[in-house]
Amino acid sequence: MNLNSRRKLKPKDADRFADAEPALFRELAKVVCATGMLPQKELHECWQMANVVHKTFPESLHIADMAAGHGLLAWILVLLARSSEIPILRTAVAVDINRPKSADALAVSITDRWPNLVDAVHYVEGSIDAVIAEDGPGTLLVAAHACGSLSDRVLLAAITSRCPVAIMPCCHSLRKQAATLSSLALASGLPPSAAAVGNTASIDQFRIDALAALGYQISEGSIQTDITPFNRIIMGKPPRETSHSVPVHQVSGSGGRVKRLGEIRAFEKIQSLNVANIEEAQALSKRPSREWLRSFDLSYWVDDEAMGHRIAATLDFLTQRFQLPQSSGHSAAPAPVDAAMVANITIRDQYIHPTSQRLAFTYRIEIRSSTVVITKDDAALLRKKLCRALRSLAQMHHANFALRGE
Repeated sequence: MNLNSRRKLKPKDADRFADAEPALFRELAKVVCATGMLPQKELHECWQMANVVHKTFPESLHIADMAAGHGLLAWILVLLARSSEIPILRTAVAVDINRPKSADALAVSITDRWPNLVDAVHYVEGSIDAVIAEDGPGTLLVAAHACGSLSDRVLLAAITSRCPVAIMPCCHSLRKQAATLSSLALASGLPPSAAAVGNTASIDQFRIDALAALGYQISEGSIQTDITPFNRIIMGKPPRETSHSVPVHQVSGSGGRVKRLGEIRAFEKIQSLNVANIEEAQALSKRPSREWLRSFDLSYWVDDEAMGHRIAATLDFLTQRFQLPQSSGHSAAPAPVDAAMVANITIRDQYIHPTSQRLAFTYRIEIRSSTVVITKDDAALLRKKLCRALRSLAQMHHANFALRGE
């Protein structure tokens, strides 16, 4: 069997693993073959790396698989813990900028075979630079072939939160890694000149030196060279006496879920991702891939509750029929809101003026899409259109309702 083959395993390949040992690998190989989407090389390198990492960190209850790709390494580390002689209910978060379709297919295939693993692994689309682990040593950061500077960024994330870490680096390049290697030198207190190393072995040695300078206990492992020449695994355990602290600049931002832009908000880049918080990871993993949500409020003075509810129905009618320009370079032609976006209208609040006893309704208008980027300007334009339309309706029907605040 060609262990470094990049050919995708197909269901028919399952018979090739009929005699594979151990039994857990045999079952895993069949599951991977069933997806028809993962390369043979990845199955072998993730399996072997996971075994090395599991033996070094058998007590780790939570894993963060960085630059996770398909998420296979995270699943295997969970499987190994839960299939051991004394089962460990290990959980994992897989983190990558984009979640490929293969990750979802793999999750379905694995949980079909091992139903007890449902909710054991959550995949979050986000950057390594946003990752923190508030429980410090309680979360193990791992990365299999995080290319070049990505491995450095995993180490920096581990150092920031004082996490244990295990990486199998690849694609070493002093030119492309100059910034991240300098950051490692700064974080570890090594002289900046120490980062000026060039070949694969010296770059990895500098990474080891940086961890050691911070008190990490270093160990190394490897996988078969038949799978990849980049087979070196660097592992580090943080010093126990070091108290966990996260620099303020690492956690500032939008709280990890929503970036607020005035009264408009959108799902955008995650600014801070606490991989130790399983509930947060689960919530973010269920967020549709690259979904955009914009929302704003409108408040109107009304005569009574019946009129307030009629305005809500009118807003719902209008938002389904207005057209917004496809900005951000997606399309020059406008498309109906309901063709690419979903609009939702809710009554957020009812307010009675303490002096005049006048009634006001506040409406929350949300537009969302996972196929079209909705900009702040798009949302502001929709708000303007709705205000104009309601003003015209009030004049036409001599209705006594007006935008609150005007």
